[in-house]
Amino acid sequence: MSSLDHPSALSGLSSSPDLRFVVPGWAENRWSDLLATLIATDPTPMGRVLGLRVDDVRREVAVAAAARKSDRLDLLLTRAGAAVAAVEVKVLSDLGVDQLTRYQAAFPNLEAYFVLHLASLPVNVQDTDPWRSLAWEDALAAYAASDHLWVNATARAWLNQLGELVPPVDADTVWNDVPDKPADFELALRARVSWLTAQMHAWSTLPHDSAQSSGGGNWAVRMWHETTSPGHFVTAEMQEGMTAYEWRYDPTRPYRERVRGPVVLVGLREDGPDTSEGFDWPLLHRMFVQHILDDTGQPADGRSWRTTSARPSDSVDKQNWLEMVESGAPRWLGQGWGMKVARSTRSSLFGARFEIPATATLGMIDTELRKTQVLLRAMASTP
Repeated sequence: MSSLDHPSALSGLSSSPDLRFVVPGWAENRWSDLLATLIATDPTPMGRVLGLRVDDVRREVAVAAAARKSDRLDLLLTRAGAAVAAVEVKVLSDLGVDQLTRYQAAFPNLEAYFVLHLASLPVNVQDTDPWRSLAWEDALAAYAASDHLWVNATARAWLNQLGELVPPVDADTVWNDVPDKPADFELALRARVSWLTAQMHAWSTLPHDSAQSSGGGNWAVRMWHETTSPGHFVTAEMQEGMTAYEWRYDPTRPYRERVRGPVVLVGLREDGPDTSEGFDWPLLHRMFVQHILDDTGQPADGRSWRTTSARPSDSVDKQNWLEMVESGAPRWLGQGWGMKVARSTRSSLFGARFEIPATATLGMIDTELRKTQVLLRAMASTP
């Protein structure tokens, strides 16, 4: 028996191992490496938490014929040499566009597919076949019960460290009460969005999620409802209102002084076409006339709507927007994105934005989102 396998090898430790330098929050690959080491040493706990029989693991498996050289599956679990499950590892980052679709195509017909993430920072997985969510907390708790002493001690220390990784927030947390280091600031805002998303899981009856904005850094809470127009959904997306330029670090102005507060874009989204040419501008106008505007064309619902002119940049979008304005719509209706984004994401969204104060608590913001769900349901019924 090796000295490291002897029961007394770890019994003399006065405290758990300090893993801050082994698995820092920003080093996702190190998290994958250490977890793969735990699995290779004792595959039983991972098999137990996944409900599978597993005896080994492969790390960073190249995706065959991938258009991106960086496409590598984090963990491929095996049994008797055959692949049985795919695990994509996330810590502070989110999934890439179509990432899971590419991985499933590269590793078809497995018994299971999982995305591993922090419970406090869920990624955009809707738990629909075949990909399912798996929390780091659950995986490490399984390994903390391992009979292997090193695996047990490492998992326990790792599990204890998770509580210090993401700043705790609750209903009393003020939106702009944020740290000033850029990485900590971004993580604080994401923790707020994740908390709001978790509340929505409890009360929302509409499809909803949270996702990173295309510009990076900022995170959005989203919910939507199908409408009477094919391919169109009435949608609300909430995120911090700072511009990309304002997002940059400025040592003379702390973030808490620059945060604008949440901004909610309410409008009509079209999914499917790689063009916004067929966007239903008349329906968008009718929705606002019936549910938001008064007889003079001004907001009548008490929200703080931004009333600066929309001015879409694409020539097709601009022409369609001008026709809507000429039919009586306010010029501030039509904010959002169209042709340029549709070409890459097959989605366009136009509407209007209202603001929530930066000093609002998460509880107050959650209340506003609940009211917004009621608004979306009413708007969705517009003929």
